[in-house]
Amino acid sequence: MTGTTNITMELPSQGNGPVAQIHKKNRALPYIMCSLGAMFYLYEFVLQVSPSVMTSQLMRDLQLDAAGLGAMSAFYYYAYTPMQLPAGLLYDRFGPRILITIAVLICAAGACFFGLTHTIALASVGRFFMGIGSAFSFIGALILIARWFPAKQFAFLAGIVQLMSSIGAIAGQAPLAMAINTWGWRHTILWTSAIGLLLSILIWVVVRDAPADEVIKKTAPQKGELKRLYQVCGNRQTWFCGIYTFASWAPITAFAALWGVPFLATKYGISIQAASASCAMIWLGIGLASPAIGWWSDNIGKRNKPLTIAALIGIVAITAIIYMPVLPMPVLYGLLFFLGVAASGQALSFAVVKDNNPRNAVGTAIGFNNMATVAGGALFQPLVGLMLHFNWLGKVQAGVPVYSVHNYHIAFSVVPLCYVLAAVMSYFFIRETHCHSQFPH
Repeated sequence: MTGTTNITMELPSQGNGPVAQIHKKNRALPYIMCSLGAMFYLYEFVLQVSPSVMTSQLMRDLQLDAAGLGAMSAFYYYAYTPMQLPAGLLYDRFGPRILITIAVLICAAGACFFGLTHTIALASVGRFFMGIGSAFSFIGALILIARWFPAKQFAFLAGIVQLMSSIGAIAGQAPLAMAINTWGWRHTILWTSAIGLLLSILIWVVVRDAPADEVIKKTAPQKGELKRLYQVCGNRQTWFCGIYTFASWAPITAFAALWGVPFLATKYGISIQAASASCAMIWLGIGLASPAIGWWSDNIGKRNKPLTIAALIGIVAITAIIYMPVLPMPVLYGLLFFLGVAASGQALSFAVVKDNNPRNAVGTAIGFNNMATVAGGALFQPLVGLMLHFNWLGKVQAGVPVYSVHNYHIAFSVVPLCYVLAAVMSYFFIRETHCHSQFPH
């Protein structure tokens, strides 16, 4: 079964008890449990993108410029990125139930800390804890899918999980901006913390590691984990896939998750709420295209063709959004939507990395790939902020630094190159798996 590891060990709390009987009789339960895993991913994305709709408030209340805001926001990724490999190893060893529960609690604690702080240092600590907890979200959802559903459904269901992230990102922009305007950013973030606490309780009560009649296999702790890590990191296809997912998602973390909202507000002369509503089209594109690209890939029996087409769409969309003159709003919305479609290749890349690694190392492989995904945020959010700051002309309005469209053009100059790199990876380097594992069972 996908996602299992090496030595035999019965799952706790399943056996032949009441929960086991429910698992056998209730066919809806796998969908409920995997939906809760996906709900964590939704919640994580609300936290991840939330700074994009409170840039002015954070700059004012914490006395930040663009460089400081980019660095503070990126503390989320400074924790999220290096935690991906440990998270994958821990899932392969301990299973999803306890890890997801603890991870949601850490996210909620980080959000509470962030909402209460009055200094950039402590706000960064809050973002860091959000990143630690969030590191377990996407991997956990995929592990649940791998353990509870047939392998042939993995790519499509991984896309559904990505859809949940898009819903979270949309909720973390226009609706969150409205809540911030009504209650202020501190009270809004504290309410998201309370929601996380409730979600963690629900996950602990409902989620189980695997079907009751399954046997989870594990290796001896240190030896098995090092072996899985060696298998995954020693595979060139893991690295090629990681480069693709980094390049396809870095524009999203730089543009949609932070700097796109103030850029569109400046370029089009619209409010932050209107700009965040525009950026919601990116997440809508990701949400709709991610399951669609998985379904398409599974049906044509190919991975590379959808990956390459997604990257080519990204080159056109992001270049037009940044550098074309002011466009009619319907055209802008369309381009933002197609930028989201381009980023859906990132969701499919998890099926590719799963195909290219042994079954006993799926959690570790997914963790590695997700580490590559979020590394773009750790690199590009502060990089864009620094480039904005260095080209800033010193204009300040109501205590907030003001950046011109030209400043943004320079700061975003590296973003279109990411999709060029993704296209090169998928066309020339990633091996076509034809939607099958390249390792014998």
